[in-house]
Amino acid sequence: MIYNDILETLGDTPVIQLRKVLPTPQDRIFVKLEGANPSGSIKDRAALNMVIEAERSGRLTPGATIVESTSGNLGKALALIGAVKGYHVVLVVDPKTPQSVLSYATSLGAELDMVTEPDANGGYQATRIRRVQELVAQLPGAITLDQYNNPDNPRAHTRYTAPEIAKDFEQLDALVAAVSTGGHLSGLSAGLKETFPSLHVRAIDAVGSAAFGHPFAPYKIRGIGLGWTPGNLRTDLVDSLHRVSDSEAFSTCRVLAAEEGLLLGESGGAAVFAALAYAARNPGSTVLAMAPDTGANYLYESYDDTWLREHGTPPETLWHGRDELLRHARSPLYPALADASADSAVSSSATPTEVYA
Repeated sequence: MIYNDILETLGDTPVIQLRKVLPTPQDRIFVKLEGANPSGSIKDRAALNMVIEAERSGRLTPGATIVESTSGNLGKALALIGAVKGYHVVLVVDPKTPQSVLSYATSLGAELDMVTEPDANGGYQATRIRRVQELVAQLPGAITLDQYNNPDNPRAHTRYTAPEIAKDFEQLDALVAAVSTGGHLSGLSAGLKETFPSLHVRAIDAVGSAAFGHPFAPYKIRGIGLGWTPGNLRTDLVDSLHRVSDSEAFSTCRVLAAEEGLLLGESGGAAVFAALAYAARNPGSTVLAMAPDTGANYLYESYDDTWLREHGTPPETLWHGRDELLRHARSPLYPALADASADSAVSSSATPTEVYA
C-alpha cells in the first residue's frame, strides 16, 4: 500500500492473543500493540489529533514552534509530526527519559531542553511544566499542546482508537489501560462503553504515582503515572484501579518476551500484569490490555541487567518464568481497588485493600 506520508500509517495496530501465559486455558487475553504506530507508541494518536485541532483553531500556524513536556513517547510523536509538517519542536525532558527516545527525537530535528532539578516530590514533571511555560513566554509564536489537560488528547481515542478496537471484538469484558496523562484511558473508556455497556475498565497506575490521589514517591516505570491528577483523567469512567510496582512491570516484560515473543515497554508490562490479575479473578473473560509502546525503547534500561543493578533492582529479584509470573498475578502486591476515586485512593494508601472487581 502506498501512502502520501508516514503519518498516514498511524493506527490499525495489531491485537495479539496470549497463548502461553494464561491463568486458565479458557482465558482470552489480548494485547494491542501500539508500538506499531509510526513513531513507536500510542502517543502518535493523541499528538496528531492535538496538532490537527490546533491547526484548525488557528493556534498553530505554519512554521510555528511547539514546546511540550514529555517523559519520552509524546516527544517522539511530536518530533515526527514536526518533521513532516514543518514545525520547530522543543521537548522539555528529564534524566529519566531513555537515551533511545532522545536520539530518535533529535534525529528528526527536535530540540531538547533538559531539566535536572527534581521538584518537591522528587520527580521532574512539575519542573518540566514550569520550564515549558518559561519557553512559551520567551519564544515568539510558540505554543504548548498541554497533553495533560487538552481534551483533544482523549478525543483522539474516543473517535478513532475505540472504533478500531470495537470492530475486532464481538464481546469485550474488560479493558486494562495505564494512566499517564489520562488520555487513552479516559478516551477509550468513553468510546468503548458505548459499544460494550457492561465493559469493566481497569486503570493501571505505578506504585508511587499520585494520579489517583496516593502520596507521590519516586518509581522507575516510564510512561505511566504522574505527580498529580491530570485534567484528562476521568475517574468516573474507571471501574477499578490496580497499582503495579516496578518489579511486577519489569518481570512481566521479561517473561512475555521469553514466552510469547512480545517485546513491550514498561507500561505495557504493567498493563498485561494487571490483565492477568483480572483474568485470574474472572476466569474465561475476554480482556484487552493496551501496550502503549515497544520494548525497543528500553533495551538498554529495564531489559539490561547492568542498568537494573545500577538502579536498585537486581535482575535476580525478578521473576523468570510463566509459572512464577502467574503465581504473582494471582496475588499481586497491591490488589485492585473497586473504587478508583481519589478519596478512596488516599484512604487506602497506607495498607493495600483487597477489594476485587
